[in-house]
Amino acid sequence: MPDNIDKISTAPVSFMDALVESDRFVHFIERSRLEKESGYLTLCIPFENIDPLAVLELNGDSSGTRFFWERPDQEMAIAAGNRVALIKNTGSNRFEKVSHQANTLLSKVCHFSEISHSMAGAHLVGGFSFFDQPLSGAWSPLGNASFFLPEWFLVRDGQFSMINITRPWNADDSLDGIRDWFSNWINDFIQRLSANLERSRVLQDDTAPGKKITSLEADHERLRWINNVQMARDGIRNKRYRKIVIARDLRLRAENRVSSTKMVHFLRKEYPSCYSFMYQLNGEATFLGSTPEKLLSLQSQYVKTEALAGSMPRGLTATQDAINEKKLLESTKDREEHAYVLDSIMEKLYQITDSLEHAPRPVIKKYANVQHLCTPVAASLSSEMNAVDIVARLHPTPAVGGYPESGALHHIQELEQFERGWYAGPIGWFNTNRRAEFSVAIRSGLIRRKHIQFFAGCGIVEDSDPEAEWAETRLKFLPMQKGLEYATE
Repeated sequence: MPDNIDKISTAPVSFMDALVESDRFVHFIERSRLEKESGYLTLCIPFENIDPLAVLELNGDSSGTRFFWERPDQEMAIAAGNRVALIKNTGSNRFEKVSHQANTLLSKVCHFSEISHSMAGAHLVGGFSFFDQPLSGAWSPLGNASFFLPEWFLVRDGQFSMINITRPWNADDSLDGIRDWFSNWINDFIQRLSANLERSRVLQDDTAPGKKITSLEADHERLRWINNVQMARDGIRNKRYRKIVIARDLRLRAENRVSSTKMVHFLRKEYPSCYSFMYQLNGEATFLGSTPEKLLSLQSQYVKTEALAGSMPRGLTATQDAINEKKLLESTKDREEHAYVLDSIMEKLYQITDSLEHAPRPVIKKYANVQHLCTPVAASLSSEMNAVDIVARLHPTPAVGGYPESGALHHIQELEQFERGWYAGPIGWFNTNRRAEFSVAIRSGLIRRKHIQFFAGCGIVEDSDPEAEWAETRLKFLPMQKGLEYATE
């Protein structure tokens, strides 16, 4: 269990009962009936300050639709479950179609809350594939884009927590029926969490590693990778592109079922400055990971993003760590790779912003096993674009695709021997208050019961060393492999 929880507070039940009996709630329902014939009602109430990942586990719906998002060092975490509505795309133009459907769906939501907070309201959670094409096999349950409107969406922001609860409705629904539904829902939710908490005290939770995991990596994988890097360098010499990011996958099979929440719990503890995420649709496939790369953060008209490219391992000692940091700052190869990413981001944002600025030089961002060059970027939008439209403009950055984009993306599919799916695609959430967070889903994996597929990539420039890039992918697989050992039940 992620948090040391003594018991589940019943205070939200009393708060909900008082809220739905208030005159303000009656006026809200009357106003909603005038504005919309049907749609969705979202109520936001305070909740116990409890770890959202623990709530996700205690809710017990491991075969349902679930979402988790956290960056521990920013003291914000989100858990959501039980889809009320789903947006799913399987064909082309995924960004355009999701943007249109999301606008339509969120316009049908009537929201009531006495909490003044940008996270109080209806949210859509999900992500996109890397390429704009239909997905097959293991990726097909997710589509090349899918977002769901959750029945419950729990937020912990520092020392304050709230839960958004959403239900379908139409103007014919009675006031008493609506009141009863919300009161019964929060009561049943609290009772379920409490019952499962008591059950977890009885059952011993074995988190020790050591369960059997079999690697399905072929013997020739290293030689194929080296050949791919050499071919990528040939493309650079032939002026097809100046940088390209190629990836490989690592397939494994576990002896027992893998717990997605256990794995995310391990990743967030080991990598607190990364975005840890989990997206599960109908229990068929779970996409999860812990990524260092932010794609965008949106608050009203203000966008923050960053160029994150160029990497070096952490040192085993403080001295070696400092030496590696200096090498990274002075590396022509890494500075060149980083500059491509920054230039691309600035080009993509320039036409949609009133102001656009970035730090004068890259800084070092350190993680548990690797350090990166990073340049923060901030912008003010010139028009009221929705989050998906901004994501569409930014994806993919050269940090996961290449530069120039068109030549690099075409060659990626020629070189790679697997389907990227959602790997390196945008994953995150957005809401009715123009608040959004999306990250780039690297350091990630797809789990289907006992079958696991991890992904790692490298930025290739003209002087890249194939053996060094192979070693870098092995380094990037380590967090996920350790998490898998911890999470195999």
